[in-house]
Amino acid sequence: MKSAIKYISVFCLAFLLSGGIAYYAVKIFTKSAGEIILPELRGKNIIYVLETLTNMGLNAKLYGTQYDETHPRYAVISQDPLPGSTIKKGRDVVIYISKGKKENIVPDLRQVPLSQALILLEKAEFTKGHISLTYSSKTRKDSIISHYPEPFSSALKGTAIHLLVSRGDPVAGFIMPDLTQMDIENARLKLAKQNLEISKIISDTDVRQPYGRVLSHQPKSGSHVTQDTPITLVVNYSQKNRQMNPEKLSGMILLTQFIHPGFLKRHVRVQTDRLGPMLDYYDDFITPGKEIYFLIPTNKRTLVNIFIDQTLIKAITIDPWNKDNITGDLLWESLPLQFYPPISQNLEMN
Repeated sequence: MKSAIKYISVFCLAFLLSGGIAYYAVKIFTKSAGEIILPELRGKNIIYVLETLTNMGLNAKLYGTQYDETHPRYAVISQDPLPGSTIKKGRDVVIYISKGKKENIVPDLRQVPLSQALILLEKAEFTKGHISLTYSSKTRKDSIISHYPEPFSSALKGTAIHLLVSRGDPVAGFIMPDLTQMDIENARLKLAKQNLEISKIISDTDVRQPYGRVLSHQPKSGSHVTQDTPITLVVNYSQKNRQMNPEKLSGMILLTQFIHPGFLKRHVRVQTDRLGPMLDYYDDFITPGKEIYFLIPTNKRTLVNIFIDQTLIKAITIDPWNKDNITGDLLWESLPLQFYPPISQNLEMN
């Protein structure tokens, strides 16, 4: 019995001794391996990350790549273990690398109408860039001639696509005539003969020139112009920096006059100064209770006097520099009555 106990004791002592030696051996080995605090690798270029991990005695394990909107191409998106973790030399560090922002294929917009092209750009996740216009006999008006980046090329989402849009067939060019010192109506007629239109009329004041005279214009005389060229006239007027709607140069305004009820016909005479001096525009005997109408051109400042039975009952000034009824202001205004010579008594009644 004693010998058995002796053998068991020796065995346990040997076991404890070998276990202790193994424990201290492992402890010494792991301690010699060393521990490292893992740095921040996210956002760094993959070349820098590989050099850093190699110098630290760690192994880089690339587990994949993916598109990323916030990290540039070849930058580390994520790492495992996370920054600040303790890791022993020789261990693996798992990283994912960015492929950069996702690129899309630019659609072919050539010969596509502009309105439809903008829809296609939005669907392809691109934005509208600069739109330039030029004439083209091969591309319909308001359709795309070409664009940059070019069709079927790759571009990042959100890239601005610059478009060249057709203005249709080339139009004939003209030499801008000299309109200075001309009446505004004659200037309009001269431009109309070349299919040119006035786009803007502004006023200036020159006491040496009559009202309605063209003082200057843009483009200047001798310039090359087309039917689409905007033309601005500077016209003499009593006030500066007023604007006239070019449509008034060919417009008409309707004036009315009601003849009050009675027994005898009333003598109605209308005078205007459109041709310079006051001349008769209308002269007739009108049955009472009727209303008469007058169409007066609006292309120049015009005074209209209405007489009934030798009496001036209304004096109206039509001024194209005044705003029209659409904007709330009148194109014409009534003036205070003035004294005029009576109509001749020798006229016979109907």
